[in-house]
Amino acid sequence: MSVPRIFIISGVRLYRDGIADALSRQGLLVVGVHGGGRDVIAHVSAARPDVVLLEMAMAHSLATARDVQQNVPGVAVVALGVGGSDAELLAYAEAGISGYVAGDATVSELVMRIESAARGELVCPASLIRGLVRRLAVLATERGPEPRAVKLTGRERQIAELLERELSNKEIAVTLGIEVATVKHHVHNLLEKLSVSHRRDAVRVLRRVQRGIPTLLPRGDGQAPVVIQS
Repeated sequence: MSVPRIFIISGVRLYRDGIADALSRQGLLVVGVHGGGRDVIAHVSAARPDVVLLEMAMAHSLATARDVQQNVPGVAVVALGVGGSDAELLAYAEAGISGYVAGDATVSELVMRIESAARGELVCPASLIRGLVRRLAVLATERGPEPRAVKLTGRERQIAELLERELSNKEIAVTLGIEVATVKHHVHNLLEKLSVSHRRDAVRVLRRVQRGIPTLLPRGDGQAPVVIQS
């Protein structure tokens, strides 16, 4: 088999350049790096890689994985820095990701994942496989109520973005040119829609949505869980 052609997508320049250098030292061919964004698919397509390494900590990482699968046929996607939660693993599998590399993996392990993905094999740590199997078993045997979609108003979306930037109510009011009382009203509505009690919990949920991770929020009133639409 020829040396795999590798394309690296990571939002941190030091991270992607460091991985590129480490892989080059191992004799692998890195044909491109990118920070992610709207034009990433065009760059991947032009580079014609065999394997795309995708940092999962980036916003919209799962959407990027799906876009690569749909628009660049034949390319394997390997997820970098994956967690072990069942929901994340299922989302990765549904996005068509071919390889999984944990955050504490060595360069040698990364090289093995790349070579396996390039051969069309699905290889990941046993702990991740167990989590995925558990999740699939639950889905097969315990079908819960359909999730209820939550839609935010335009103003709530604006405030949600500013909450993610950790702005105070006063700072949000200045930024949007509205009264602090109005901000408090919208923040209260946003927390209710997200079924959380604190701003920090709302930020956590919103950031998971940005990453494309399915977010199910159990409600104490016995209603169906809530899925947040980005």
